[in-house]
Amino acid sequence: MNYLVLDVETPNSKNDSICSIGVQLLTEDKITDEWYTLVDPEDAFEDFNISIHHITPEMVEGAPRFEEVWERLAPYCGSRVFVAHNAEFDLTVLAKALEKRGMKLPDITYLCTVDLGRRIHYNYGNVKGDLVLSNLANNLGVELTEHHNALYDTRACSGIFLRLREIYDFDPAAFVRRFRYPKHAKKTFFARGRRENNIKSV
Repeated sequence: MNYLVLDVETPNSKNDSICSIGVQLLTEDKITDEWYTLVDPEDAFEDFNISIHHITPEMVEGAPRFEEVWERLAPYCGSRVFVAHNAEFDLTVLAKALEKRGMKLPDITYLCTVDLGRRIHYNYGNVKGDLVLSNLANNLGVELTEHHNALYDTRACSGIFLRLREIYDFDPAAFVRRFRYPKHAKKTFFARGRRENNIKSV
């Protein structure tokens, strides 16, 4: 099984655009390629996001736009399993960025290293904070020198995945999921005899 490991950073809380992305290709558990780029999100930056990844509007001037980045990523959909830390976030950003531009989301299968850490390493016994990328990497002896830089986060995600494989010798196929977007809202069930119009907003 071959993988595409990625991490994205976003310019604002809408999470429908990207200002940087890091990618590694894993082929038969060997890193065969990696790349990183700033991305012009064509959108406003928020101070909170800048405080996390330190990417400013001036830094992305002249950088590739999302369409150019996606052109490079899209051929791997279907041929590789995507891997990310808290993968639903990164993949949802990709999906929302595509939706924003009227572009179709292809079939994507993925593995999440948060899920693997929770289920395999901690056996569901972790405490709050254990699964944060920096903490899980440190616990497993994986280097992370510049947290929230998309390339270094991608390298750490790859390292976590490969380290877990080394320690526990599990079959990744058992943890592969198909990415779904949009997410369907959960149904709300009301207690018997309780009228919906009596429920107050909070």
